[in-house]
Amino acid sequence: MKTKFLLIPLFVIVLLATVLGCKEDNPVIQTCLLTSTTDQLVETTGQLTDELKRTFSYTAGAVTSIAEKSKNQDATFTTTMVNGRITTAASAQDILVLAYGSTTSPTSCTFIRNSKTMSTFAMDYNASGQMTKLTESRLVLPTSSLTRQRVYTFTYDSNGNLMTERAQFTLTDGSVVTQETDYTFDAKPSPYKRFSELPLLTLVALSQAVETYPGRFWHINAPLTLKSYNLTSAGVRSNLRESSTFTPTYDSDSKLTSQDQTAMLYQSSVPDPVTKKNKQTFTYLCE
Repeated sequence: MKTKFLLIPLFVIVLLATVLGCKEDNPVIQTCLLTSTTDQLVETTGQLTDELKRTFSYTAGAVTSIAEKSKNQDATFTTTMVNGRITTAASAQDILVLAYGSTTSPTSCTFIRNSKTMSTFAMDYNASGQMTKLTESRLVLPTSSLTRQRVYTFTYDSNGNLMTERAQFTLTDGSVVTQETDYTFDAKPSPYKRFSELPLLTLVALSQAVETYPGRFWHINAPLTLKSYNLTSAGVRSNLRESSTFTPTYDSDSKLTSQDQTAMLYQSSVPDPVTKKNKQTFTYLCE
């Protein structure tokens, strides 16, 4: 009988250790949904100026709308779901029509504005469901743009973190501009880690012509640095375009609530880099 009484507290200790261990390995509450992201310029006076805001709404955990507001754009995309898959996302003037292969992620998309096809997208994924390549072929160029095709390729490490993002732009005169970006990461999760519709978010962001680093949506852990380079025609890195550092702030559940970004922007015609500071914030709905 004494042995049985000793086993009970030992069992409780083991159970508590298991629960606490699980919490440490999976720090973000799984029922927490990302509801908004903001990106604000930090003026030299310390004043914050809005540059980009995205908001997300859900029904029973499924994404029902993605809204994006910037200086020049303000659109809310409402989704239509068929058999558990989002088939369209439509705003007042834009519509994204998604098509699927044998996987649960869309493999192609048609972007239509005011009943005119603007561009088409093709997407590839790895065995883990992470996007490895996205190609946009433009039928109609955005105002003041000379880019007729954009190709993004994403490379991940063995832990699933997006290490390198390459962007290749083909211009109307046939010339090609290629850029490559490297990232380093914190040990805590990115706010997009559990966002259920990353392909759609990527497509919405690129269709609105303000997104410069779509790979950010595919981060598993929160970024600490990025360095972006121009590439030569031989695929060799040449001059540095941007060097950014991020200072993250987390809540008690290890959710990223804000991060300060300090970017050094380089231009070949300017001897010294320009410093740009931004503050990004993230909000969640937790059940």
